Amino acid sequence: MSSAAPTPADSPFLRRPDLLKSLLGFWHNHPSLSYLFSGQFVGPTSQAPRMDEARNDQVFELELAFKQVPGAGETGIPPWITDRIFRNLLIDSTGNTHRAEFCIDKMYTPEGGTGRLGLLEMRAFEMPPHSRMSLTQHLLLRSLIARFWNQPYTAKLVRWRTEIHDRFLLPHFVRQDLDDVIDEMNQAGYPIKPEWFDPHFEFRFPVYGTIEQRGLALEMRQAIEPWHVLGEEGTAGGTVRYVDSSVERLQVLVKGMTDSRHIVTVNGVPLPLHPTGTNGKFVAGVRYRAWAPPNCLHPTIGVHSRWCWTLSIPGTTAALAVAPITSPTPAAEITPRSR
Repeated sequence: MSSAAPTPADSPFLRRPDLLKSLLGFWHNHPSLSYLFSGQFVGPTSQAPRMDEARNDQVFELELAFKQVPGAGETGIPPWITDRIFRNLLIDSTGNTHRAEFCIDKMYTPEGGTGRLGLLEMRAFEMPPHSRMSLTQHLLLRSLIARFWNQPYTAKLVRWRTEIHDRFLLPHFVRQDLDDVIDEMNQAGYPIKPEWFDPHFEFRFPVYGTIEQRGLALEMRQAIEPWHVLGEEGTAGGTVRYVDSSVERLQVLVKGMTDSRHIVTVNGVPLPLHPTGTNGKFVAGVRYRAWAPPNCLHPTIGVHSRWCWTLSIPGTTAALAVAPITSPTPAAEITPRSR
């Protein structure tokens, strides 16, 4: 998804660099915007990593950069200064400026030409399966731009650290954070409704299965798992780096549970359930090997093909056996990627 103007001189990001600053800060503080609309390939080695996924010290450096941006109503800065302030921060772990969640390669580069279009690329957005879902995404972005043009975002940047993957790769916390975004937009005068994003949520996090017993309900839903780039290997065509897509993650959500009396296990292993803030509602994430490619991390760990989920209740036990998990992509169809 891109945002620009008919001419570079009309670009809102060059006329008001604080608008770019507001979008960067808001996206950083609301990880749901990074993961709900993304594709399957996320994480520090993906095509569009978050700023705090690339380097551990990136948040501190970004705060320093924000201080160099004049506020609304203050004396502006030349367009090339906007590029200089953010160019070396909006990068991936290898320094590639194109592989970033916010790409400014075509905003106002030193090389000139097509690199000076005043354009901002939001590379974490993946094309949704329906035009109305795409329209909703555009509406959200345009509403945020309009809001921050009138009232810049000045909240402090959050240090998410490991929480960024521990929490926000699970659908429960993505939905919770998105609700906060929608509440903020409504308070600012932009009447966005949460149900508009139900299709995005169900498409990104489909339900695997549910079980109910004596007032307790257990739901399993697809979550997000980063795909990591592996070490270099030589092939007939040259040096390549494979992507390990064999590990997946799912979310286990339990409702009506009493923490001190009930327990959920998978293949006999108790799950460390996390409270959600709602009485009787707990959540956990489970990582598992879905298939066995020829190149992967921890190759001696086999495929977790069959599980037994047990929800222990006073006086009885209910179990749900999950069907075997197979690879969505045969090993023969793996395409190596080079960088």
